[in-house]
Amino acid sequence: MIVSGISYSRQQAMAKRQKKISQYRQQVDEILGHIAFLLKVDPDYQLVTQLQVLAVNTLKLANNLSPQDSIISDNLRIQKQQLNNFKENKRENEVIEFYETETELNQLKSEIGQIEKLLDIYRNRGELSVDKNNALQKHLNKVNIELTINSYMNQARICGEQNNITMYQMHIKQAREVVKKSTLDESDKNKRIKELTEILNEVKKTNKVLVDDTSKPTKENHKEGNKINF
Repeated sequence: MIVSGISYSRQQAMAKRQKKISQYRQQVDEILGHIAFLLKVDPDYQLVTQLQVLAVNTLKLANNLSPQDSIISDNLRIQKQQLNNFKENKRENEVIEFYETETELNQLKSEIGQIEKLLDIYRNRGELSVDKNNALQKHLNKVNIELTINSYMNQARICGEQNNITMYQMHIKQAREVVKKSTLDESDKNKRIKELTEILNEVKKTNKVLVDDTSKPTKENHKEGNKINF
């Protein structure tokens, strides 16, 4: 009976440990998924580096519970190297400047929302300070704003090339509305609203599309990350 009790306790302990390891792996997969997304849309490295730190720390916890697991240890080594890459501002992909469809924009909002919730979880656990969390949330919000504005400006550009004045104006108005509702710096916000309003007024006056004002962005005019200069 004593031996049986000890065996049962060991089985329970092993099951508990395996469950914890599975949870850690799931958490890492979720974080890495968010990092893969951010690498496509965020030219900065602050947020991806912080998330990579969380992934590495979580893998360390899993590795401590199962040091003989080569899959975990190999992944930990890979993610540590990736962390070093991010600290050196290295990535293997180009950052996109805009989305082309409303579906993609909706997916952007969904993904941003999930990352915001993830940051809050780690803040509540004490793994992120309140100030750090607030700074990352602010940065994430800016990424969302810039990419959304850029996407509407790109849609306006396409409509302009097709001489579709009605849709051209609609997308400019969408971009302006995003700017109005944004948390951008007040002077920057007012400047952008003024520029977009001037475009709309000129189109209304001439009934012609101003393609040059919504020209397709290039790497040369993207010195400020993924912001389209309009």
